[in-house]
Amino acid sequence: MQAEIHAVTRELRAAAVDLLVRFFREEGFTTPPPRIAENLDRMLSDSSCWCALAVADGEARAVITVSTVLYVEWGRLGEIGDLYVLPEYRRRGLAPRLVAAAKDWCRAKGCSAVSVTIAPADERRDRLSRFYARLGFRETGRTSAVAMLKA
Repeated sequence: MQAEIHAVTRELRAAAVDLLVRFFREEGFTTPPPRIAENLDRMLSDSSCWCALAVADGEARAVITVSTVLYVEWGRLGEIGDLYVLPEYRRRGLAPRLVAAAKDWCRAKGCSAVSVTIAPADERRDRLSRFYARLGFRETGRTSAVAMLKA
């Protein structure tokens, strides 16, 4: 499929928000749309974050978000936070192109590696570890955990 990868700008922001809202809804995430938009705006204004769209036929068909963090172990590490392709455009090469663009962006930012977290439900449903393995990702054997902070 012919598609161009575009970093999200203010002009493309609405399309990115729409795709992210749809993604969160489909995954059953409870983040409300205004919060998704607010968080994306924060990412767009932060040089350690990046968001891009795959655009085909003049319309956004897929989105990816990436953040970077400094670690003693890794130096700067990139992390793919979100990757979503509209269902009717899946298996057309958009996701691998977005991941390749994200890896290029992370390399340019000085990252030593790029990580992705795969939720167990996503693994069962979509076998995402196989998808990412084809793109050069390897399992680390580590488990992630989160502690929510009160404001």
